[in-house]
Amino acid sequence: MKKFYILTALFMVFSVAVSAQVSITAASPSEQPTFKDEIKATNDPKPEYVSEAEIRAERARIRKERNTIELNTGINATITNFNSQWRSVNGTSNSITGIANFLLTHNFTKNKFSLDNKITMKLGATSQASAWKKSQDEWFISTAPAYKFAEHWSFGAIFSLRSQFANGVNDKSSITSAIFSPAYLDISVGFTYKCQNPKFPIKINLSPLSVSSTYVTNEIVKENFFNSKNFVDSEGEVITYKEYCSDKSIIDPTLVSKPYCYGLTLDDGSSRYEGGSSIQIDFDRSFGKNGIFRYRTTLNSFYGWITELAQQCGKNGDLYDHLAPTIRWEHTIDIKATKHFSTQFYFQMYYNEAQISAIQTQLIFGVGLSYTFKNK
Repeated sequence: MKKFYILTALFMVFSVAVSAQVSITAASPSEQPTFKDEIKATNDPKPEYVSEAEIRAERARIRKERNTIELNTGINATITNFNSQWRSVNGTSNSITGIANFLLTHNFTKNKFSLDNKITMKLGATSQASAWKKSQDEWFISTAPAYKFAEHWSFGAIFSLRSQFANGVNDKSSITSAIFSPAYLDISVGFTYKCQNPKFPIKINLSPLSVSSTYVTNEIVKENFFNSKNFVDSEGEVITYKEYCSDKSIIDPTLVSKPYCYGLTLDDGSSRYEGGSSIQIDFDRSFGKNGIFRYRTTLNSFYGWITELAQQCGKNGDLYDHLAPTIRWEHTIDIKATKHFSTQFYFQMYYNEAQISAIQTQLIFGVGLSYTFKNK
């Protein structure tokens, strides 16, 4: 019986201890759980479910949609050979002519803004009697930013620069041209009309305000042109370019304002700037299956009425000197016989009264290899 009381007392003590321990634990504050938000915002440009490859593909598609690129290169050659008997009778000589052509066009369009870039290069030479002579040499760079404000009309500008690569010589082997001698820089601001019909892709630029610049930076070219004009001093004696550079007062004052080298006068120095208006017409279309026949033409005309008015403001009406416009009209026809074999016909008409009061023309017909790349 005594053992029963002892066990009952121990059980009661143990129950109190357990109850006290449980009550203390329940009274202590518990730490609140935290949650992490794994959902990204809707404006995240790179959500987790889009792969990097898909993003790059989308960017490439946008670039191709906004940019149109065309690259066209070609080499044409002509070989003429006569045997000794033929040459002795007809007095002809053997010749080899080679011409390399390069054309790169790039158009960027985003919303109403567009940018047209163009680079053309032509370089040719002829070997006759074992002597090489340049037959064609020109490079041309232009860029035309524009903003479209109507269905067919846009407002913008055209910047173009034209010169050559190598020196050119005349029949007396005197250097008459070189790189940037001459060089032509034209800047025009105005409105452009572009026909949306793919069968008649004509583009007309009307620029009420234009600037035409001519540069001749090579001293040898200027010296050869000066000496060929036979400038005289006040006493009528012919002077050389070196004599004029050492003492510019010895020349007849009435001759310093007359053009002598690519439209430049002695007063102009190495550059000449004219202000006026210009018009440019471009047409470029391919015909037939796979563009077997392609016709391109560019007509550019500049009239320096602003410069002429400034020069004539002190004269009477009956002494007004009319200034003829400068005209440059180019035609190019490409006929593809195969993918890399083509025929090219090129014709240019050029009129610049400051250089010569006659129309200058050139005609080139060549057959050779060509390569064309288009991104779309």
